[in-house]
Amino acid sequence: MSLCIQRFFIVILSLLPFSALAEQTPIELFAFDYPPYTIVNEQSQVSGIDVDVVTAAFSSVGVSIVFKTAPWKRILKNLEHGYIAGYTSCARRPEREPYILFSDKVSEANQVAVVATKTDVRKLTNLMDLQHYKVTAIDGWAIQKELTKKGIKHIKAPDMDSAIRSVVFRDIDALYIGELTALYRAQQLGLEDKIKTKRFADKQSATFYLCLSKLYPGNPELLQQFNTGLKRIKKSGEFDAIYNKYL
Repeated sequence: MSLCIQRFFIVILSLLPFSALAEQTPIELFAFDYPPYTIVNEQSQVSGIDVDVVTAAFSSVGVSIVFKTAPWKRILKNLEHGYIAGYTSCARRPEREPYILFSDKVSEANQVAVVATKTDVRKLTNLMDLQHYKVTAIDGWAIQKELTKKGIKHIKAPDMDSAIRSVVFRDIDALYIGELTALYRAQQLGLEDKIKTKRFADKQSATFYLCLSKLYPGNPELLQQFNTGLKRIKKSGEFDAIYNKYL
């Protein structure tokens, strides 16, 4: 191919709108196992409420995406350096503001104490009441770090399954975690009738967003496209239909 023809194609590609390029090459987004919002199976296939919402929102504006998975700490580091386009679902934290673009709200979760069904929770009203119980939280998660900041002693669990089982079968009084996440996974483990949840009077629901790296090319435009698509699927009823499928 001659140099003139090569330059012609470069010019043509540069003039294409971002959405057209997105249709040709799917945008890679990442997710970490946090059911039912994001679910990663043994084959590393990704699904879940937020995954379906993000996919539907982008589809409504003609943007093709594909989800992959990786360890949470690696995802966060890659977002910070602009190595990947984005991630769902993530909470808004002050330390993330410098390098992340946050979408409109995708979903929300209530952080609760998960206890065995026979546990007396009458004195468990506010979050700080957890200091009177033997508590666990999943190592590295934002809510585990919240307990550390508040000075609430707790045992770090390596994963969700062991955390839930420690409440049911061991001497752990409470697991601090998102309500739907715990109930969904307990159902998968066949332990839904062995646990109950207790909400805290002083805890508001946590909001989850699609988070895009500020350093990744084209992300400001991609964020606008997503927010537009999100409004569309909420208006059409597709958003509610996705929730009903999982809950």
